This record gives sequence, C-alpha cells and structure tokens, in this order.
Amino acid sequence: MKKGIKRSLAFMMFTAVPLLAASPTSALQEATNPVSTMTPTSAIEQQIESAIAQSIAIQKNTPVSFGTASWYSQSDPFINLRTANGEIFDDTKMTCASWYYPFKTRLRITNLSNGRSVICVVNDRGPAKRLGRVVDLTKSSFKKIANLNNGLVKVSVIALPD
Repeated sequence: MKKGIKRSLAFMMFTAVPLLAASPTSALQEATNPVSTMTPTSAIEQQIESAIAQSIAIQKNTPVSFGTASWYSQSDPFINLRTANGEIFDDTKMTCASWYYPFKTRLRITNLSNGRSVICVVNDRGPAKRLGRVVDLTKSSFKKIANLNNGLVKVSVIALPD
C-alpha cells in the first residue's frame, strides 16, 4: 500500500471514527453536559424545532443546541456593574451570557414549551458551569419567552448569521 493512502486511512481512523462513535462514558456525564444536540422528546417539541429550522433560513451545518435557560438581573447578588466584554450591564437590553458562543454573537432562543423566541446578543459569560445551563438571559429577554416566576425553561439556541 502506498504511503499516502496509509496516512489517509490512519488519519480517518483517529479523527472521523471517534467522532461518529463518540458517546458519553456514563449516564452522569450525559446528564451534566449542558449543550447537547439531543433530539426533542415530545411531539410538540419536535414540531416547534422543525418550525424554528424552517422559519430561519439556516444553513444545514448550523447547529441547534437544546438545554436550560435562566435569567439574571441587576438586583441579583454578585452581579457586576460590567459584563465580561466590558459593557455596562443593563438588564433591560436583549442580551445574554453564555460560555459556548463568542461575544457579539446573535442568538435566537426559543422556549420549547410555548414556541416564543427572542433574539439576544452575547455580551457576558455564564451561567455558572456547575449549574448545567446553556444560556443566562437578562430579565427583559427572559420576560419575552416565559414568566419570570418560572425561573428556568427548556430552550433551543441557534446562532444567527451576522
């Protein structure tokens, strides 16, 4: 066998095969992974997700993340006056905090239980990783998709093109 073909096969074995066959090593690891590409479980969630994908002209390689969203406000303890990217924190703006998207990324966040969505700009980091949440919305953003008394909602998150 030629050297180039051997290298190609070896490269595929070590990169492509593990990606295709990768799975969590335990149920705990699966449960604590906040950003998942799991498929929605209920028929309503499937309908909402397909409507989202159809309503936005998404390229096929744009990932949709599913997880939990929470909200935070200026009145919360330990909230800084400035966000992680240096802006002054304002809980009346349509912004959010996430570890998984770069600053200034526009995200469409959709509540899976009622289909309401909001477009936010990432300007902060959070929520705390140990909480297992995908995104932390400002109070105003969260109000657009759910009642503040809910506190946490199941959402889908799609990064929008610039």
